Formats: sequence, C-alpha cells, structure tokens
Amino acid sequence: MQCTDTQWPQSWSTWERDNWRTFLKAPFMTWDNAWYNAPCLFWPGKVSKPVKVDGSKVQSVLFVGTTLDAATPFEGSLEARRRFPHGALLAEVGQTTHANSLNGNECVDNAIADYLATGKLPKRKAGDKPDATCDALPQPDPTAASLQAKSLRADSSVTVREPLYPVHH
Repeated sequence: MQCTDTQWPQSWSTWERDNWRTFLKAPFMTWDNAWYNAPCLFWPGKVSKPVKVDGSKVQSVLFVGTTLDAATPFEGSLEARRRFPHGALLAEVGQTTHANSLNGNECVDNAIADYLATGKLPKRKAGDKPDATCDALPQPDPTAASLQAKSLRADSSVTVREPLYPVHH
C-alpha cells in the first residue's frame, strides 16, 4: 500500500501547498491524484523504511518520463536516472499522462522498440536532464467530436446514431 511506502505529510496545509505547486506546472490530474492519495493523511498503518535503490550494477535501462504528469512528476524520472548511471531517460515533453507507448507517438514508440530490439540507448548527456526528448502529441480537442456530430446531423443523407452514454454539453 502506498500509504506505508513513506511518511506522508501530516498536515493538510502541506498537501494543499504541494498540490497547488504541482498544479501550476502540471494541472491535468493534480487534484484527482491528491484525492486518490488523501487517505494517506490519516492512514493508521506503520510506515516502511524506504528501499535504497542503487542501480550502478544495472548495465542498461531506458526510462520514459513525461514532463507534465502530476501523478508521477518528472522530478522522479530525473531521480531514477541519477540512481542508474548506465541508463538513459527519454522525456516526452508536454505530455500530461503516464509515460507509455503504442499511443501513436512515433518518436516514443520507435525509441522504445529500438531499445527492446537492439539494446541501444540514447547517448547519456551530462547533467541532470533527459538524454533524449520527444514532443508530445497534441492534446485532444473535446469540442471536435461535438462539432463533427453537429455537422453530420445537418447532412440529411447521413444517419447519426446517438451514443450509448449521454454526452453533456
């Protein structure tokens, strides 16, 4: 259980301050994640001693992190990179959700596929920064589907079926 992984802040004012700070950089999911983790403020279980991670003996690892994910802040990706000196970090700049692949971002998908097929990592850069970057895909436009549906409804030759679930405007 994540509430026992480490000692969480004991005051709501600390949570509020930290989440507002995160929200200013990465607003998507900041408060959803805060409410998800809120039980940890009052969790009665004993806190574990954090595991010390030393990746110096790991010869190859590719980390993929996104720069605007409030649930897994990019600072954690940089910390993982520091702990694995033979690894590399690929940053998806401007992405707001967890780092993942096979979502249509060819830059990310190809880098991961290349690593899995050949073991080739991006060249490690000096300093506390990603070793390679990919731009995030544009965020979806929630109004686009609504406009398309209205356009189709205006065309009497096209039959538009209503969605199974109501769409609120």
